[in-house]
Amino acid sequence: MIPFDGQFAENIVLPLAEAAYDATQPPKNYTLNDTAFEILANPGHPLVQAQVAKLDTTRKAKRQHMLQSMLKQPQQRQGGTTETTVRTLAASPSANLHFGWFCLDKPNQRLIVAFRGTEFFHDWLDDFDFVPAPYAPVLGRGTVHEGFQLVYLTVRDNLIALLNKYSPGYREILITGHSLGGALCPLATLDLLNVNQNLSPIVYTWAEPRVGHDDFVTFFNTHVNICYRIVNVWDVVPHLPPDIAGYEHEGNQVTIDSGFSLDVAHNHVLATGYAPGMAEWNRNHPVQDTRHFGRMAVAALVGQTT
Repeated sequence: MIPFDGQFAENIVLPLAEAAYDATQPPKNYTLNDTAFEILANPGHPLVQAQVAKLDTTRKAKRQHMLQSMLKQPQQRQGGTTETTVRTLAASPSANLHFGWFCLDKPNQRLIVAFRGTEFFHDWLDDFDFVPAPYAPVLGRGTVHEGFQLVYLTVRDNLIALLNKYSPGYREILITGHSLGGALCPLATLDLLNVNQNLSPIVYTWAEPRVGHDDFVTFFNTHVNICYRIVNVWDVVPHLPPDIAGYEHEGNQVTIDSGFSLDVAHNHVLATGYAPGMAEWNRNHPVQDTRHFGRMAVAALVGQTT
């Protein structure tokens, strides 16, 4: 296992997860259509529509509502940090098909996939269910949450096209995302590795809900060596779907503490629930010399990091 790198999480991965929400400009130090490319959704894709068509009336309405929630995300982050402000945010007047960024980190020979979530996360929390479905991209790899997979299928073709075009010469792929964007990360990871087995994945997610059942998680954990889920101890989203429904988390959990709040949005959003908690984690786990691992936070050697 490669130890968790808190400085990497705070200074590299967190800004990428935040930048994924902004369709108006690429992440810092990346250039549009040169080293940064939009990950675009196609909700009308035949595979997506075929999946929806198979559902009964109630489930179809829930899945369409989930997709609509993702598509009404504003083009630029509005920054709501309380339940009151989040519930009053203005929706995009037209469907926002931007789902994040695919970047080329040329100095490190690393590809980057950063998925956005949605500032309207209450829309899918209020209408949440636990219905599973077979993992569609690679048959025989277990079962996953039907709604999360449906969202992933809207971006899959575009993402794979970007990977096929730009992956030659790269040896690593960093995959990150926040909230529902975090749920897309494990779904995308196994899919992309099936397309290009020469890439070594590095997965760091923020506020990720549970995505798969034991069969999917077991396969994931045997094929992905570096996967850390950063979880604010006060955030409710990583506890969904509940484990009583058979869902599990993949990888290793890193628990941070942003400070107690009764406000669901405050605990969940990156600006108030994760940025300060990650900074505090790094202050409490200073980097030091180790005998075999170089300079690192010693606490990061354990599988579950608090």
